[in-house]
Amino acid sequence: MLKFKINPFFVLVLGALGIAFSPIFVRLSDVDPIMTAFYRIFLSLPFFLLFSSSGVIEKIKFPEVKNYYLVFFFSGLFFALDLICWHWSIKLTTVSKSTFLSNLAPVVVILFSYFFLKEKFTKFFFLAAGLSLGGMTLLLGESFQFNKDQFLGDLLGVLTAVWYGSYIITISQLRKKYNTTSIMFISGVVTSLILIIVSVFFEQQLTPQTLTSILALFLLAFVCQFLGQALIAYALAYLPASTSSLTLLIQPIAATILGYLFFQEKLNLIQFLGCILILIGIYIARAKNK
Repeated sequence: MLKFKINPFFVLVLGALGIAFSPIFVRLSDVDPIMTAFYRIFLSLPFFLLFSSSGVIEKIKFPEVKNYYLVFFFSGLFFALDLICWHWSIKLTTVSKSTFLSNLAPVVVILFSYFFLKEKFTKFFFLAAGLSLGGMTLLLGESFQFNKDQFLGDLLGVLTAVWYGSYIITISQLRKKYNTTSIMFISGVVTSLILIIVSVFFEQQLTPQTLTSILALFLLAFVCQFLGQALIAYALAYLPASTSSLTLLIQPIAATILGYLFFQEKLNLIQFLGCILILIGIYIARAKNK
């Protein structure tokens, strides 16, 4: 995406902070969840076209090998399923719990990398993963208690982790051959088509009714998709998917703080300790990668 080289770890952190705002914008949208996800992707596509055509970011290049279209399709499909589950989860449970469950994606990525990509992990990496996931549990705090009224939202959060982990893996493989702009645009087209079809069949509120909602959808597309997800995709060319997935746990820290600021969701000392453990885990994983 970027035409100049900067520290990929720093780029990854910026991307994680960008997507941390997505629960806030989804809550502010008065459009149904899946259609909100459609606007997120569809409204980001013109930014990729505009900035790539003007030379600010890399040009969009379409695959010459037909087999790669299948990988692009699956990346778009996985992200569509991720957004469908996550946006509904945000509506049906708390921001912190939804973010926690969806960020179990590192477990999916680590297992896949170990068994299928044959990636080797040191004891320090497993220590980092344990600290980070333990910190996630503390960060969730009282929200971790089972609530039958939020069960569907919790289940969708878990499914989000599965689909987002799958998305990270496919993107990391595509980044070995294609630039960020191409990946985000082509997979974004696939994601948009899937989301609009599902939304038209299952939802009713398809257009924003207020200026606040319109602004939230625009920011969701620009901040979370064009900037956030694209920066993450850029960094995946230079960092292992497993290490990157752990680093993305910065997102729930930011999302929990934003949930406290915008929706008065509780933030206590135990959750603060959880944040510290996550950051320590990320630091260890980063040191191992260096």
